[in-house]
Amino acid sequence: MRAILRRRALRRGSFLAGIIAAVAALALLAPVVLAATPNVGTPEATVKFLTSITFKSSATLTTDVVRVELVVDIEGSQRSEVTAIPMTVKSGPTTLSYVLDTPGGDILPNTDVTARFRLTLTDGTLIASALAVVHYEDTRYAWKVISGEFVRVHYTDGGTSFGQRAVKVADDAIRSVSTLLGVTETDPIDFYVYADRTAFYDVLGPGTRENVGGSAFPNIRTLFANIAPSAVNDPWVAIVIPHELTHLVFDTAVRNAYHYPPRWLNEGIAVYLSESYGLTDRNAVDDAAKSSMIMPLRALTAQFPTTADRFYLAYSEAVSSVSFLVEHYGRDKMVALVKSYKAGVSDDAAFQAALKTDVAGFEAAWLESIGAATPSPFGPRPAPAGPLPSGWAGAAPTAGTAPGDSGGPSASPPQSSSSSSGPSGQGGAGFDLGWVIVGAAVVVIGVWLGRRRSLAKRLSLPQRPASWVGVPPPPPAEAPSDDAPRGEAPPVEVPPSDPPTEGPPA
Repeated sequence: MRAILRRRALRRGSFLAGIIAAVAALALLAPVVLAATPNVGTPEATVKFLTSITFKSSATLTTDVVRVELVVDIEGSQRSEVTAIPMTVKSGPTTLSYVLDTPGGDILPNTDVTARFRLTLTDGTLIASALAVVHYEDTRYAWKVISGEFVRVHYTDGGTSFGQRAVKVADDAIRSVSTLLGVTETDPIDFYVYADRTAFYDVLGPGTRENVGGSAFPNIRTLFANIAPSAVNDPWVAIVIPHELTHLVFDTAVRNAYHYPPRWLNEGIAVYLSESYGLTDRNAVDDAAKSSMIMPLRALTAQFPTTADRFYLAYSEAVSSVSFLVEHYGRDKMVALVKSYKAGVSDDAAFQAALKTDVAGFEAAWLESIGAATPSPFGPRPAPAGPLPSGWAGAAPTAGTAPGDSGGPSASPPQSSSSSSGPSGQGGAGFDLGWVIVGAAVVVIGVWLGRRRSLAKRLSLPQRPASWVGVPPPPPAEAPSDDAPRGEAPPVEVPPSDPPTEGPPA
């Protein structure tokens, strides 16, 4: 009987030991099974036109998440915008949020904006959410849409006849220019017509000139124009629409990843094909040539001047040069020049391939054709040298050697960036370099002699006789003790500076 009870007790002990071992094993496995995995959900976007786009997403963070970012891609842009998002919690569920500002002119209507949140772990692993796609559009209006062969016209005011007229003008322009440049347009072009002038400028932004009636954006294949329904048959409408759409076809013909043609060629072709080289432009070029005010083509490569007179002259010169190109070389050569840019070559290479001359050679021939002398550059010019201190010894540098010299008669060397000039123009009121040097020497000698006296006192050395040449002033009647140094302020404890904060990524 005792043996049976002993065996039962042993079985119970083995059973309890097995349970304890299983529980221990589960306890060891629990951190692995229950450990949270960092993740981030698909962002939700809230759009306020001309104000902002707010992106929000739920996420689970863990201690190995070292960085949270929002990656935004805007249609037509060549790079992503990456912004660091503050982590309000170190571990656990949270909501990620970011407000992307969208003022007028920053993001245009008819633009796709994509965004994703991204987590970076300590080992460099990236965890990204799914993409949120926003089609940014002008939600202030209920747009009417009429589609043609190449163009979709979006308009708010006016009846069907207004929309059909805009479609016809736009389609005719695309057909004509694409045939000329040998371009096949397959993707639709969106044309937004604003009847209200203020709303039109709100979209383009505050940097838009007040005389702009239309603007094309090839990167999103969109044209914006300010045309009231009552003005759809005005002659200027048949000019501004083809002009802007020519830019879109031109972009298709030359687009590459390396080099874009000069602006004078782009604008010159747009004016030439939409209204030709008219009398107004001819008179402007003639007057500028006679008054030696012609701007060289190299000055019109990127942006046109902002003053009204030079701005309009830039357009006149651009169409004048293109008109000369067609008359002197032929329209086929103009087309060949445009096509040469497709390979991403330089301006000189494109001109050599099409016209057998470089840009300088073409410009010289054009200037001769309009009777203009070679323009003289306005800048940059060297500035005059700085003021010369009184008592300056040595030859002064030649005028014009300092950066910014205008070539004036002054031959003074430039001043150091740390010096300042006073009313006298000679390095400040009462400033004399010689006296500064003498004063510095006196201070150095005084310090040296003071240290010498102190050393002599401590070593019980005799002082130099009063007849000593250059003897310093006699010591005070009562010398201070060694443990109370003269002329020294008590030490000031300077608190450590705040550590630098981490800014947003470049």
